[in-house]
This record gives sequence, C-alpha cells and structure tokens, in this order.
Amino acid sequence: MDTTGNGGPRSGSTAWGLKEVIWLGLASEALFLMVVAAAAALARLGWASSGAIYLRGALMVLGELAFVVPLWGLALRRRGIGWRELGLRPFRPLIGCLGAATLLYLTFSVNLVWALVLRWLHWPGQPDVRLLFGGGPLGLAMALVGAGVVAPLAEELFFRGFAFPPLRQRLGLVAGIAADAGLFALAHFTPTVFPPIFALGVFFCLLYEYTGSLWPGMMLHAAVNALAVLAAYLLPR
Repeated sequence: MDTTGNGGPRSGSTAWGLKEVIWLGLASEALFLMVVAAAAALARLGWASSGAIYLRGALMVLGELAFVVPLWGLALRRRGIGWRELGLRPFRPLIGCLGAATLLYLTFSVNLVWALVLRWLHWPGQPDVRLLFGGGPLGLAMALVGAGVVAPLAEELFFRGFAFPPLRQRLGLVAGIAADAGLFALAHFTPTVFPPIFALGVFFCLLYEYTGSLWPGMMLHAAVNALAVLAAYLLPR
C-alpha cells in the first residue's frame, strides 16, 4: 500500500527504464572505482602519514557521491525528473519509523548470525573502516559523515529511488527486490558479507515499497552504518 498517496515503486511507469539504470550504474561504478584507485594509489606510494590517511578517507566520502552525480546529470537535468519522482516524498511517521525500527532489529539479528557463520568458517568479515578513514576523532567524524550521511543518501537514491522501480515493473515485486538487493550487495565488493548486505537491500526495498518514500530506508541505512562505525572506533578489539 502507498501510505502517502504520492506514488512509489508500485505507482506505475517511470520516465526511465532498465537501459538508463544500466548505463548510469556503469557510469557510477566507473566513477567510484576511479576514486578507490586514487585512494589505493596513495597507500601504494607509501603515503602513510596521518594527513594522507585522512585524504584517503575524504576521497572515499567523495566516492559515495559517484552514485548521485550521473543520476543528477542525466535523470534530473536532461529528463526533468524531480527528487519527488525518485522517492523523496513525505511519509507517515508512525508507519515509517516503526518499520525502520523493526527492520533495524532484524538487521542486528542477521548480522549476528552471519558473524557466527564467518567465525565458524574462518572467513574474513567487513574491512576495518579505520583503515579507510584513519583513527582518532577526525577519522571517526569522517567515517560518520561518509558512512552515516553520504552513503545512505546516495545509495538509497540510486538503488531504491532510481533502480528499483523499473526492476519491479519488469520483473515483479519479489524478483525485482531480489535483483535490486543483489546489485546493492555486489556494489560493496566484499563477497564474504554478501548475505547480510543482500538482506539489508531487501529491507530497504520493503520500506520503500510500503511507505512510498525513501526517507525511512535512509534512516535505517544511516542507523546501521553509524552504529557499525561507532562500534569499530569505540569498542575494544
């Protein structure tokens, strides 16, 4: 159900299709990989100073915007699509917040189970975020901005606001959610954490499907990432 009355992924045809999703997806990934390559080059050149580490972290924050720049250039400017069509709509606070809180609990449950599986299999987990952003208060602040603010906004706009509606229309609800969540998990380039990230992608799609707005999914995304960052920086290893 569309609780806002303002549309959503089930509201009908969009002004874009899978062809635009594929092209913009490739462009976004290319931009992101260029930023990652620049950050990796700093490490390979032996720039181990704190300033270089923070610069690498800043590059990673900018890298998240790679999902928005092509979207803004083609979809918003050339096709006249507004932010509302991409899912930035009002939502009913009770339904949206309750849904996000429930799925946050389920996310913790999925992550706990998968952490036990990784330990049993002796597989590595998610890369340490401190290696990307550096340690100390500045590194923590950059990680919170990048993972807790920029990433939820950019990734939800692209994967749920832009990619999910055409996938849903072409494949149906269940297959569309699975395809979108799979693309979302693959974009994180860490095979050993594919299952929990896939589950997160499913949760984000469900929130968008049943609230008609990206904001609840962005809140859930921000909470998951911010809590993970705080745990990495503040909890003893």
